[in-house]
Amino acid sequence: MKSMRFSWSFLISFLLALLLNVSYGQPLVPALFIFGDSVVDVGNNNHKFTLIKADFLPYGRDFENHYPTGRFCNGKLAIDFTAEVLGFTSHPPAYLNLNTKGNNLLNGSNFASAASGYYEPTAKLYNAIPLSQQLEYYKECQKKLVDAAGKSNASSIISDAIYLVSAGTSDFIQNYYINPLLNKFYTVDEFSDTLLHSYSDFIKACISQPYH
Repeated sequence: MKSMRFSWSFLISFLLALLLNVSYGQPLVPALFIFGDSVVDVGNNNHKFTLIKADFLPYGRDFENHYPTGRFCNGKLAIDFTAEVLGFTSHPPAYLNLNTKGNNLLNGSNFASAASGYYEPTAKLYNAIPLSQQLEYYKECQKKLVDAAGKSNASSIISDAIYLVSAGTSDFIQNYYINPLLNKFYTVDEFSDTLLHSYSDFIKACISQPYH
């Protein structure tokens, strides 16, 4: 019973701190960096020669200004709501957007690409941006942050940011389940293990970057 009261007390304190920070216009973290597939893509595929795009109606009809942004949704994605709950007044922009430079990167960036996945060939099938290239864009982003904010501030932003990865769906739906060569070579469990290894390698590569 004591531990339950303590848990509720901690939760209430946390929520109050969250509300106070947000009400004063102070995000709980300095930035969001997002990697993955269509679940979190906010328009990077708009700049790719690929059929996997959401830059036309009815996508975006319930979004701000009612226009398609590249989100595979009629309105906001879960990451947009996440950014708002954390206190951000804008959403991390698509990295390939021409306006994504300088001070626009101070709150983070989105590198996700629809039809990408942990399995590198999945992205290549659809000319999407594989996670390995998303990681390269993240490296570029770090350098741009240093130029915009200085090395010390950039280091703090990168170290204290939240990193979100959402991938794996395309590996199954847009590759494994429709690719007779792949699903004959791997069982579902074996392919899942392959994805887990790729995920582990990606996380290791991500945290080994400078300033992180």
